[in-house]
Amino acid sequence: MKKIILGIMMLFLMFITGCGGAPTLSQSAARIINADSKMTDGCQFLGDVHGISGWGSLTASVGIENAKNVAREEAVSMGATHIVWTDMAGGPWPHANGKAYRCK
Repeated sequence: MKKIILGIMMLFLMFITGCGGAPTLSQSAARIINADSKMTDGCQFLGDVHGISGWGSLTASVGIENAKNVAREEAVSMGATHIVWTDMAGGPWPHANGKAYRCK
């Protein structure tokens, strides 16, 4: 019985460590700057970006970071250098929304 419990615990830990972390960002997405509206004065607005994550509830902080990373990758595909976050929420379906800008 102890071996079964130990096996289940090992599988659970492998699942959490293998799937629970934030996805690897591209180098470009990692360079996106979190900004406020003053920082983006004079920058070109490119559009809204959105990210969602399936990691919520007890792992809400991981889920929010995953959602932000999805939005960062979307911003990179638009040519953005900065994001102004407009809405973030945890809960069962964490999400992050922002506005993407290209600043020189």
